[in-house]
Amino acid sequence: MTEGSTVLLLGAACLWAIGLALSTLAGARSGLIASALASAFGGALAIAGGIFVATGGVRAAWTIGAGNLVGAATLRLDPLAAVFIVLLGLVALAIGLFAPRYHVPSRGSALYLCAYNLALLASLGVLVAGNVVLFLATWESMTLFSYLLILRHHRQAGVAKAAFLFLALGEVGFALIIAAFAILAVQSGTLDLATIARRSSTIPDAWRSAAFVLALLGFGFKAGLVPLHIWLPEAHPVAPADGSGFLSGLVIKLGVYGIMLFAFELLGAGPAWWGILTTLIGALTAVIGVLYAVIERDFKRLLAYHSIENIGIIVTATGAAMIFVTYGQTALGGFLLIAALYHVLNHGTYKTLLFMEAGVVEHAAGTRDLDQLGGLIHKLKASTVITLFGVLGIAGLPPLNGFVSEWLVFQGLFQGFRIEPLAGVVMVVSGAALALSGGLAIMAFAHAFGIAFLGMPRSHGAAYAQETGQPLLGPGLLAAACIVLSIGTPAVILSLDHVVRSALGVELQPNLLIANLAVIPAHTEFSSFSPTYLALFLLCALAIPLFIYYGLGRPRAPTRVVPVWDGGILAFKPRMQYTGTAFSNPVRVTFDALYRPRTHLERASDDPAGRSGPIHYRFRVLPLFDLYLYRPLVRAVEWLAEVVRPIQSGDVNLYLLYILVVVIIAYLLQMIDTI
Repeated sequence: MTEGSTVLLLGAACLWAIGLALSTLAGARSGLIASALASAFGGALAIAGGIFVATGGVRAAWTIGAGNLVGAATLRLDPLAAVFIVLLGLVALAIGLFAPRYHVPSRGSALYLCAYNLALLASLGVLVAGNVVLFLATWESMTLFSYLLILRHHRQAGVAKAAFLFLALGEVGFALIIAAFAILAVQSGTLDLATIARRSSTIPDAWRSAAFVLALLGFGFKAGLVPLHIWLPEAHPVAPADGSGFLSGLVIKLGVYGIMLFAFELLGAGPAWWGILTTLIGALTAVIGVLYAVIERDFKRLLAYHSIENIGIIVTATGAAMIFVTYGQTALGGFLLIAALYHVLNHGTYKTLLFMEAGVVEHAAGTRDLDQLGGLIHKLKASTVITLFGVLGIAGLPPLNGFVSEWLVFQGLFQGFRIEPLAGVVMVVSGAALALSGGLAIMAFAHAFGIAFLGMPRSHGAAYAQETGQPLLGPGLLAAACIVLSIGTPAVILSLDHVVRSALGVELQPNLLIANLAVIPAHTEFSSFSPTYLALFLLCALAIPLFIYYGLGRPRAPTRVVPVWDGGILAFKPRMQYTGTAFSNPVRVTFDALYRPRTHLERASDDPAGRSGPIHYRFRVLPLFDLYLYRPLVRAVEWLAEVVRPIQSGDVNLYLLYILVVVIIAYLLQMIDTI
């Protein structure tokens, strides 16, 4: 199985390299299609290879070269990384099928596909890196190529700023990651990840804690943990639809992978406060993300904030797993790790789907503003159905996959009473926070889907949108994956059980699945349910009315069609409909202290009483983290730059003096150390 997995992943890398070469021909339609399909086929091989590694519990390593400065390049296969490889392959497959109809042949498309295939290769490199140097090199490469994806339409307003924000925060996080790895490398005396993991128990607790906190913050920038999240709502709206899908479906999950790598492999079990800190940050991230998503009018910004919310759910489950492992409840820790990994797969699937469909909507209607959409169910029929699957998944509604993994997370958190009170209280509070975020997520996507697809068109673009020529194959594949991940829950959990067995050394399968394809929290009798039978029951329930109507025949009595009573309205107009702003207003009023909106009234008449002409009400919400954290920080950096500006005078003699002073100081420090 090891050889087969290796061949499949090597084949995926080769196909992405071929896609990279073919991207230079994307100025023509045939070259664009060939490059995209090569990427798609590479994704299919990556899915197969990742599944073989995960289910087979494969662990293998290869050393390439024998460098003296930084050591040889080590590649490894690992079940934990394999879950993310499967997600990488699924995202690559869907985007490869989506891109030919979404992009037009041009030099810009050629450069974009070039950066995209390089990002795929770099992401795979992160997941198979076996030593520190290779991990850091591929991580930085992935960041730079993702930055180029955001810059696709660099002449449009806001694109350069959003891309710079992504890169700048990514580099800050990268510096913290380097520091975390440096601590482990120095303390363990090696750059090999497997060796670091074996020697981690010999590292002093203070250094282990420092490495964990640095890793949590460093990878948290990429994952989008609050308050390190501000690049997501800026970068996702300006990137192409498939680029946004790649960023949200995979790139932020690599941040989660980094946190799990440190927590469960490199450092092993640590003090309880590691898990408590991680859990609380995750719960805060989930709540803040969904609160800002509810009030968004921009479809892609709304999805970006929901990415923050779902990352919060994943990290909350990860932190809770760490707490259980610390207190010796390894089975429950493994159960929550399964829930976290399951949600990684689920979120990567339906969020990539939704970003693609947001691109379809924008391309067809000419806008992402929900208050300018409406009635798309009549114009984009197939896209409406596909989007509905993604919406049901991300809202956590049965029987779709998001419900399954969120149910698993809640069941794990409910077991917090089995450990000491402080950690148990943290789990209860986190569970309450996730319950709030879950309810608001349903509201947010009732808002997004209902306003955009139902009702009457609110703009000319929405009224004349066309589905002809729109990319449907990639999103349709992901919709099917959402169904498979729901109905096939027992198979998914059994596969993830192999991953947990490798990471934590505990096998859950005998106590996790009971009769009739039901799932039960490990070593408990708390509750259970069967996603497979639930899905079948709901399908049968929906089929009964159809059977009665079509199977038993329509009523034969004569019918008469008359207009519905309209309350005396002569003509119902689109402006009379509920808007997204009005829909979310109760939440905005309830959480006014958080939003602190800036409101503005515009009158069409000079009459101070406002008795004639329409009144336009506008409000703008500036996130508190931007206002009270990042803006003061930017001002401080600007002030420091002004202070040190005289040092950079352009005088070569002065620069030579600086060098001389540094050499003298270094010499004196060496002398003091010798004495």
